[in-house]
Amino acid sequence: MAMKIIKLFLISIVIFSLTSLTITATASDPSYYDFKEQPQKPLQALDDLYKSILYETLDRARETVRMLDDLYKTFIVLITAEYVDDPSILPAATLSKRVFEAMNKKGWHKARLLDATGTPFNPDNNPRDKFEREAIKAMLSGSTYFEKIEKIEGKDHLRAATSVHAVMQGCISCHPDRKFGDLLGAISYSIPLED
Repeated sequence: MAMKIIKLFLISIVIFSLTSLTITATASDPSYYDFKEQPQKPLQALDDLYKSILYETLDRARETVRMLDDLYKTFIVLITAEYVDDPSILPAATLSKRVFEAMNKKGWHKARLLDATGTPFNPDNNPRDKFEREAIKAMLSGSTYFEKIEKIEGKDHLRAATSVHAVMQGCISCHPDRKFGDLLGAISYSIPLED
């Protein structure tokens, strides 16, 4: 809703500006017509204005991903460091998935763990769609971050994924076939860009 109001406001500004430009252009000062560059067409100006607002919204969504990623990864490391002594204890990943589900149910955002090992403990961690498959492919190629803007239910969303590596001995307890520093998977985020 806020994006629609902003769009209508911007359209009003552009129309007002174009009307003012037309009125000013009829002034008697001939130097006004000495354009160094070709003036923008009205629709191009509106499109540029919309893109600048979209980029500001996208920057805020990216900042949200960075904050959530730092929060969740700190949470996983702390849980692992404090509570994971052997693989029979509730894994930090399982607890994290429960937190992700709670955040989604409360309407905040969507996040989920993705497997990059090819042998997940839980098949639900396999990539589910094209974005997630492309994200894991990028992670396996050495990327630590992957993003795309996609329409979901008619609204633009930032879809982002960040790599998850074995960063401590507790990670190896649950992933004994891996070594310190190995890629384990990713966290996939979906952040709406519109209300």
